[in-house]
Amino acid sequence: MKPLSLDELKTKMLSDAESVQAYNEADQELMLIQALYEMRERAGLSKTELANKLGTNSSGISRLEKNPLSASMKMLERYATACGARISLNIRYV
Repeated sequence: MKPLSLDELKTKMLSDAESVQAYNEADQELMLIQALYEMRERAGLSKTELANKLGTNSSGISRLEKNPLSASMKMLERYATACGARISLNIRYV
């Protein structure tokens, strides 16, 4: 069997609408995770310091940063505010 290049594998794996949707959702989650880390780092806050600002513990911050899609919008806004940032929602019609 001939090995596939990364581009060939991606094309083969994303050959149906359900796979494309799952890929896009995972990509959006990764972008949100990166944004949370960036906010906290730019604010110069450790997980413990941020947790104290939010009235939670550092394990709560870890859970939020690993799985932000399970968080409420209100919690994400509190996280951003504690880091000196704002969250902006952008809606695109497809």
